[in-house]
Amino acid sequence: MTQTLDVRTKLQVTCHNCSLSELCIPRGLNQCDIDRISQIVGRKKTLQKGDYLYRKGDRFRGILAIKAGTAKIVTMDQSGNEYMTAYLLPGELLGFDALADDRHTCSAMALETLSYCELPAEQLDALCRDVPNLLRELFRHAGNTLAAETSQIVLAKRPAEERVAGFLINLSDRLARRGFSPLDFRLSLTRQEIGNFLGLALETVSRILKSFEDGGLIEVNYKQIRIQNLDGLRRLCAEY
Repeated sequence: MTQTLDVRTKLQVTCHNCSLSELCIPRGLNQCDIDRISQIVGRKKTLQKGDYLYRKGDRFRGILAIKAGTAKIVTMDQSGNEYMTAYLLPGELLGFDALADDRHTCSAMALETLSYCELPAEQLDALCRDVPNLLRELFRHAGNTLAAETSQIVLAKRPAEERVAGFLINLSDRLARRGFSPLDFRLSLTRQEIGNFLGLALETVSRILKSFEDGGLIEVNYKQIRIQNLDGLRRLCAEY
């Protein structure tokens, strides 16, 4: 109950006093621009684990910004097999996949209790005219999304140990930028989901995490990860 109340409280945060303002839309905007966006941004109700932010084929309704919790982006092939393409943290935006033809090409699902803000699609054009720097910021986020997808494609070609190490390093760096601990965190992903994301079998992910733990690189307690040797993980990636 306390966790739910905490998330609901976060929904009342405005763009002006949001702790994620340097990671979300208002970055680089002046106070007048931020106030203008704050009047338009919609604050949504809390989602629970397994709820969809949107589904493949849904009509584009706006750019979404995660305020609390985590989400995954998934797509499916013609045989109905699901593939995870992104793991999203607070302060990250999603919804860009629907900009081309006004329909989402993938689905976004909450991995735990989650709240998010929404910049409504019907007001985007007018808002970008009134706040010219907003378009630049949206382009920046879209560019970061593309860069992350490219990095993931490159990582998927690397040996299995480097994929898992790279995943942990990337997550550590992103958490640090958000003011969270980069060395001690809880994964909202299952081992199966990590394997799906990295293109590895569940057994391979479990084996590698165990080998990292035996080697003193990390400590694992179910979904809780404690990185004991971050430099060691970075060196492991450099070895391949």
